[in-house]
Amino acid sequence: MIEFPNKKYNIIYADPAWSFGSKSYQDGNRDMIDIQKAHYSTMTEQEICSLPVQDIADDNCILFMWVTDSHLKEALNVINAWGFTYKTIGFTWVKQYASGSYCYNFSPYVLKSTEICLIATKGKLKEIKKRNDIKGLVFAERTKHSKKPQEVRNRIIDMCKNLPRIELFAREKAEGWDVWGNEITTNSREVQRSLREV
Repeated sequence: MIEFPNKKYNIIYADPAWSFGSKSYQDGNRDMIDIQKAHYSTMTEQEICSLPVQDIADDNCILFMWVTDSHLKEALNVINAWGFTYKTIGFTWVKQYASGSYCYNFSPYVLKSTEICLIATKGKLKEIKKRNDIKGLVFAERTKHSKKPQEVRNRIIDMCKNLPRIELFAREKAEGWDVWGNEITTNSREVQRSLREV
């Protein structure tokens, strides 16, 4: 069992390491590789569901969870397994290049330019939320693979009261957040745990 912090949080921000079945040709040959595994270790739906998020979620808690549209069914299963109730799409990230033009990513059906962050809750939202005017549409540059825009963290802070918060599957330390993940690039003494302990 992976070790989580012995602490309760009112705000949980997560970017699960979804396992994609998508493949790509490499070096001009027909050897197929898992695109996601070329960048980071992935987890199965069951492994993500089994994470003890319920142990760190306070009685009143809001979850912000990134997911691609191809994983919506799995995301709803994870939300339920973690003890939350799905509410809505919180943020839609329109991915752009540094030039400002939109990114168009390949998919089996249409080219994709967006990624969504779902909102789910546990307990009373009024104990957490302080504003109701936060914009859900985010235009931001796509940089490193899977890295999410800082603007979303900023909007979560603007939306919610100053309460204990943690980012799961984090890749870097963000000011004011506890973090948990296997790619955190900081020597901070705050909460940090590795997915490799699974």
